[in-house]
Amino acid sequence: MIPKEIMKLYEKLAFSRGYEEAFRDFLDVCLYYLSVGMLAEDYRRVEKRYKPYEMELFVQMFYRVSEYSEGFCDVLGDMFMECVSHGNNGQFFTPIHVADLMACMGENRLKPKQSVCDSCCGSGRMLLSAVKKCAEENDGGRLFCYGSDIDLICVKMTVVNLMMNSVPGEVAWMNTLTMQHWRSYHIDLQLIAGVWLPILKITEAGDTSFVRKLENAMEDNSELKRSIQSNARATQLTFDF
Repeated sequence: MIPKEIMKLYEKLAFSRGYEEAFRDFLDVCLYYLSVGMLAEDYRRVEKRYKPYEMELFVQMFYRVSEYSEGFCDVLGDMFMECVSHGNNGQFFTPIHVADLMACMGENRLKPKQSVCDSCCGSGRMLLSAVKKCAEENDGGRLFCYGSDIDLICVKMTVVNLMMNSVPGEVAWMNTLTMQHWRSYHIDLQLIAGVWLPILKITEAGDTSFVRKLENAMEDNSELKRSIQSNARATQLTFDF
C-alpha cells in the first residue's frame, strides 16, 4: 500500500504529466540525489520540463520515500504496480511477505559479503528480503546483490532501493536470456564519518562483471545456453536514453 502522503505528492506531479512520466522522472531525481549530483544530465533534463514548485514536490517525495523505504521496504514497487504497469507485460511483483518467506527457506544461510542474484529483479524486493534476513542474523551485515532486468524503469527502482538501504551490488539493464547488455549501475559502500554510504558508478554496454558470472554459471549446461540464445525472443519494455 502506498502511504497517503506520498500518493498526494505523486498525484500533484502526475496531474499534467501522467503517472508513468512522473514516476520515471522521479526515479531520475532520486538517482541524482543518491549519487550526490553525479547524474546531473538526467536531473537537468527533468528540471527543464517542470516548474520550480514541482521540483520541490519531487524533493519532498524523495524524502518521504526514503523514510518509508527504511527496513528494506519497497514503496517504489507498490507505486509502479498500482499507478504505472497495472500488470501489463506480467509486471506483478512478488508480494513482500512471500519474498520474506522465500528468504527464510534456504537450507544454507547467506553470510555478509556473499552474493545473491535475481536475474529478473523487478523493483528489487527479492534482493531486499535476502539482505534483510542476512542483516537480522549477522548484526546488520550486507550481502552483495546482483540484479538485472530488461525494463530500465525496474533497473532504476532496484538501484534506488539498494542505495536507500546501503546495499552493495551491481544492477544490469540487459536481456538475461540473450546476454545482451546495455548498462550497469554499480553500488559500492564507503565508510564516511562512521556511516557506510553508497557510492554509485555507471558503466555502459558490455562493461559488466554480471554477464561473466551468468555465463560462468551456465558453463556446465552449454546445450541449454545455446538453446536459450537461439530461441529466445524477448521484447524490450523500456528505452530511456
